[in-house]
Amino acid sequence: MEECRSVSTPVAAKKKLQKSDGTEAVDVSMYRSLIGCLMYLTATRPDILFAVSVLSRFMSDPSQLHLIAAKRILRYLKGTMFFGVKFRRSQEFNLQGYSDCDWAGSMDDMKSTSGYCFSLGSACFTWCSKKQEIVAQSTAEAEFIAATAAANQALWLKKIMKDLWLNFN
Repeated sequence: MEECRSVSTPVAAKKKLQKSDGTEAVDVSMYRSLIGCLMYLTATRPDILFAVSVLSRFMSDPSQLHLIAAKRILRYLKGTMFFGVKFRRSQEFNLQGYSDCDWAGSMDDMKSTSGYCFSLGSACFTWCSKKQEIVAQSTAEAEFIAATAAANQALWLKKIMKDLWLNFN
């Protein structure tokens, strides 16, 4: 992987993975080790969180396509190795949140994946990507579920900040 070419995105466009894709199985312990390392990196690289979240669903029986997708994340990381979370001094102390989801992104059970991130001042400080627990019947419903998860996190963050006597907008 040292001599690989970098890619501009961690996930290939229009590629959806599924449990049984017809390709040969790969070494489970090697795949789990790779995904575990990528999970560790998500603590400072929210840009790979969605891709790692999706690939972690195949830990019990990974295939060649899953390994190729995991290696794509490594290729992305090679080209963006200086990316990360950087906290800078800021005059503004605004809590901002963003949420999004894919609708029926899982080919196995048609469930969507929600994601959100929150920033305070100039940097993102909390983020999440998680498969939704129910099957959304429309894009609007999937987005509503994602927004609800983000709103719950925002309320929790607001309470924590109030308990710490932090004033914000």
